[in-house]
Amino acid sequence: MLKAYEFRIYPTKDQENTFNQTLGLCRLYWNIVVANKNENHDMMIQGYKPIFEKYKPEALQWAKEAACSIPLAQMWSDVRAAYTNFFKSCKGQREGKFVQPPKLKSKKNPKDSFRYSCSNCNPKIDENGLFLTNKLGYIDIRAHRFAQGKWKNITFRRTATGKWFVKICVEKKEEPKVHNGKAIGIDWNCDDEDFISMSNGTKIKCPRFLRKKQKQLKHYQKEKSRKIADSNNYLKAKYKVAKLHEKVALQRKDWLHKVSRDLANKFEYVIVENINLQNMSENLHHGKVVSDQGFGMLRDMIAYKTNLVKVPAKDTSKTCFDCGYVNPKVVVGIKKWKCPVCSKEHDRDINAAKNILKKGVTSLGIVGREPSEITNASGELRSSMKEESPNSLQVTA
Repeated sequence: MLKAYEFRIYPTKDQENTFNQTLGLCRLYWNIVVANKNENHDMMIQGYKPIFEKYKPEALQWAKEAACSIPLAQMWSDVRAAYTNFFKSCKGQREGKFVQPPKLKSKKNPKDSFRYSCSNCNPKIDENGLFLTNKLGYIDIRAHRFAQGKWKNITFRRTATGKWFVKICVEKKEEPKVHNGKAIGIDWNCDDEDFISMSNGTKIKCPRFLRKKQKQLKHYQKEKSRKIADSNNYLKAKYKVAKLHEKVALQRKDWLHKVSRDLANKFEYVIVENINLQNMSENLHHGKVVSDQGFGMLRDMIAYKTNLVKVPAKDTSKTCFDCGYVNPKVVVGIKKWKCPVCSKEHDRDINAAKNILKKGVTSLGIVGREPSEITNASGELRSSMKEESPNSLQVTA
């Protein structure tokens, strides 16, 4: 399995200048390839040397000064993969929605990254810091834990506030997870009070960190709009906005990690609805709520900490868990309803979570039939689950 370790680094002025030069050269190579590839789809994507020789000869000297041949080689791999996915989606060979063609990268984008392949260098972390190449030397790093496993690649990332982070991707054995046979169903709701409802009757409220900072953010954005573009005062106001957004993102990520870790410690299988969150945010006008709650991030965290099962979302709220009757009168806005067949009173979200759990346990226990979507910590399908019986699961309802 692959695992990433992220650490904060504190580069010197010279190292930061080298990083920025590398970002600029990677962006230049990407933009040259994309601009010419969009005009001529038959163009062969070559490495940075033939591309720079043909379109930007002086960039070869810049690359020698920055000593960044490895990140440029990784950029060649990235742009090839981007166009491969785009052409596959055009021909209908790729499942899912249409993949947009690669776009030009802006120099004004404060967030950017570049990647080193560990097969072309010998990185290490010791008491002096992170050593990657002789050109960079030792980089001051806050390595609060050891990156265990075989190093695959290293990504340097710059945030909107100018901070630098390094992400080390390693290959290691799959970490042990909880194997207690317990399963739980989770229903997601846009409502703040009922962020997620579980089949055991528990409800978790979303803190909504962005909403709490909305007034302060509005004030900073007004200050920014009154400044002259690209002036020193404008850049100061822009930094305030970026810093506040960064704080909100870190708060949300920390909270979601705690929620997902608690679920992973208690349950072997976490069953959720297979909802297209991007469609909800774009077409159903729930963009701010979806991004502020971070349910998609929560699903990703659960997927690598324990076993995530996705089931179809059809009629989970309308179906009576006791008798199976589908009530067409249950529409958006109804919190509680009574089944007209068995007279059972339901909390809409708890009832949906129980139905989600039932669907997940059924998909886990059918022999010879593919489950809806069962992933392990590596994000791969677990075929061994097909032969498990629902009787072996401890259902939490």
